[in-house]
Amino acid sequence: MTWEVVPESTGPRVETRRFPWWILLVVGILVTAAGVGLLFWPFIAASWFLVVVLGSALIANGLAILVRRPSGGAVAAGIVLVAGGVLAMVFSDFTVTALVTFVGVSVLFVGAFWLILAIRAGGRSGLVLMPAILAILAGVVTLVWPDFALKFVAVIAGIFTLFIGISLILSATALRRLLATGTR
Repeated sequence: MTWEVVPESTGPRVETRRFPWWILLVVGILVTAAGVGLLFWPFIAASWFLVVVLGSALIANGLAILVRRPSGGAVAAGIVLVAGGVLAMVFSDFTVTALVTFVGVSVLFVGAFWLILAIRAGGRSGLVLMPAILAILAGVVTLVWPDFALKFVAVIAGIFTLFIGISLILSATALRRLLATGTR
């Protein structure tokens, strides 16, 4: 049996680009700042975030439709989406209230549907009924106390966002150390 050494690639050499470590650091700092904002100012940060994300998504989708399919119906749909995104940002309080109400009603319906399915399937144990009951309670709490629900979700999201940001910062500094030693 003989062994032959074969080069990794027989084709043309492709230059690989390296991802700069400092970009990861900047993203980590921004994500950490967002997490801190969600923890210390949960209602303001969460409502601002919801409004910006929804408004930006509507505007981006509207512009994409206008750029891709400039026919009669598509133009109207694109204009409506862009206008809706602008209005969502201008009337931010209404937007937040509408979104939280929509989520509350949706969670309530999901819980009720789950409960009906669980009962029909013969599941009378607590393990089968518990998710349905918790979803119904979450929907009711969201509808009765929307500010509390938004703050609660914002704090939980803030904790996760903070951990993700710190992880990104630690990864960036580890990558910098790795690149500084020349080990790849």
